Amino acid sequence: MPEPFEILRISEILAVILDGLQDDKKSLYHMSCCCRAFTDPALDILWRSMHSFAPFTLLIPQSASFVNDAPTSDCDLLKYRCNPLDDWKTFDKYAARVWSLRIGEYNNDGADLIKNWDCYTRLTVIRGQEEFHPFPKLRSLAYVLSGPIPPASEAISPLPTISYPPPYLKELRIIGLMRTMRTLHSTPQLQFGQIRSVDLSKAYIRAPELAALCTLLSHAPVSDLKIHLQDRLNMNWQAIPPMFPALKQSDVRGSMFSVILFMSRLAATNLHTLVFQPDGQPSGVAAFFDHLIPIIVEKLGKSLKSFDLHINEPRPHVRDSDLIKSILQGLEPLVEAGLQSLRLFLQVDSTMSVQFPPEVQSMLKPCAWPSLKQFRFTTKTTALE
Repeated sequence: MPEPFEILRISEILAVILDGLQDDKKSLYHMSCCCRAFTDPALDILWRSMHSFAPFTLLIPQSASFVNDAPTSDCDLLKYRCNPLDDWKTFDKYAARVWSLRIGEYNNDGADLIKNWDCYTRLTVIRGQEEFHPFPKLRSLAYVLSGPIPPASEAISPLPTISYPPPYLKELRIIGLMRTMRTLHSTPQLQFGQIRSVDLSKAYIRAPELAALCTLLSHAPVSDLKIHLQDRLNMNWQAIPPMFPALKQSDVRGSMFSVILFMSRLAATNLHTLVFQPDGQPSGVAAFFDHLIPIIVEKLGKSLKSFDLHINEPRPHVRDSDLIKSILQGLEPLVEAGLQSLRLFLQVDSTMSVQFPPEVQSMLKPCAWPSLKQFRFTTKTTALE
């Protein structure tokens, strides 16, 4: 029978143990130090998911210390010759282990945010000249721009590595306010070869940034998209190429007006799941249904099988039966086009338990939708103040 220590030399068993420790950074560190056989496997798990770029600033070669210095233009960076690979040996040893990276941590005065953004940007520029990304195995990338950002950071690009995308990136997430897109306008032809998931649900995106981002990602093989659209985005949607042809499921939130314009530019032909949560006046929701549903039917009628509609804010009153009827009637063309699952969530204002008029109740029974395989209607009552 093998000794206990010999069992840990079996790579499959060691991998299971280390996976169980992935949230225990201290134990992983001790494992990497206690035995040479454990060092690389433990370090792989320890550095696989990084919630900050800060640890990498200490690994940059001293000869490339300007990366952390005062602002440097992209032109100056492109003139810089990358140090010999030996100088980057320590940095690459750890960066090559990273699969998930979060960029954009900051302190109260924004100094760390600026430092880490600029440092990461410059690294991708100087090393990208030789088509070498600092994090070659990166699969998931999150840009975090949440909270108050000082005026000094206005010049920061929210997507500094867009010119040199990680070769195997599959997930992109952006959180917070996107201020500028200085690296996007010059490289709209670049495509993310393997990206599958884009999450913009917690990003505040203005019209110029959204136009540039959608143009950049218009032909990417994105199959899962979450996005929050601001009200009345003043942009030339017709100038944006048809977007997201590979999209299969999407969660769209925000202004009904903006959603209509956004949906009109979708190129998806196989989108099967759509979650929609509109903002705006309740009466506007019903009015815009006359414009939105025909667009969805025209573009997605043959592929869409599941539709979730969440009407949370502002809240209609439970007695507003005409509004609720118009919402349900507005969904009928979508059901007739081949929808299989319909889930409707309605948050209403009421001083008592929800009790709809009989004509509305009859429309909320599954038997009223015989062609659907699943029909679910849910309400949440909020007492009027």
